[in-house]
Amino acid sequence: MSLTIKIKKFLKTQEITLIHSESVGSTMKEIRKYIGKKNICMIADEQTQGIGRRGSKWLSPKGNIYLSFLLNYNLSPSEHFLFTAITANSIIRCLDYYINENINIKWPNDITINGSKIAGIMTDLIDQNNKKYIIIGVGINISNPPKINNYQTCCLNDFNAKKKTDDILLSVLETFFSEYDLIFKKKYNKIIEKFKNKMENIGEIINIQLPSGEKQNVILKNLNFDGSLLIERDNNVENIYSARILNDIN
Repeated sequence: MSLTIKIKKFLKTQEITLIHSESVGSTMKEIRKYIGKKNICMIADEQTQGIGRRGSKWLSPKGNIYLSFLLNYNLSPSEHFLFTAITANSIIRCLDYYINENINIKWPNDITINGSKIAGIMTDLIDQNNKKYIIIGVGINISNPPKINNYQTCCLNDFNAKKKTDDILLSVLETFFSEYDLIFKKKYNKIIEKFKNKMENIGEIINIQLPSGEKQNVILKNLNFDGSLLIERDNNVENIYSARILNDIN
């Protein structure tokens, strides 16, 4: 049985329809065409217009994993972050099968190994015809880490060159739906705790850039249930919902 058929059969057990493309602009954009139909997993061999955080371009050559899920969404808007958390938790769990390295989460949606980005996550809530959907985008560097100015990247083959991308892809899907099951079981605190235990910089002084462009040194005190950061600056404690962590300064 070919691996593609194995993937298709596995997704069918999860009531997910597989759509595979050799090349798309972006799986996050392309999968929107299927809103209102079925739960979808779209996998592409390459993306020509991959999207990074805040709409930035993300280079997506062949040899890596690019996929998006389109799923019915039945939670409240404040619980949206749970999907980022289960995706991050599943990627780390999958990578742990193949390598023995220090794998962490750089808030809110980057997976890093020893400080270099190996994977990224995007989520997007859609409200259409009085129904809610969530799109989850995943990119994992397997053999070709993109070259980005001022941002270190790595790939799985830097640590383990023996595994094929397709084998890892099936493992990614299996671990994702295993973690996804925690949402159905309403084990929300367990999901957040797993995410938080892998977060970089909790309890440390970090440098953040706010949406206004302003940069500040703050203490990262905790992660809130909704995915926002609890930080302390100028002796005041507050929540930060959108920011970029530039680096820790310890």
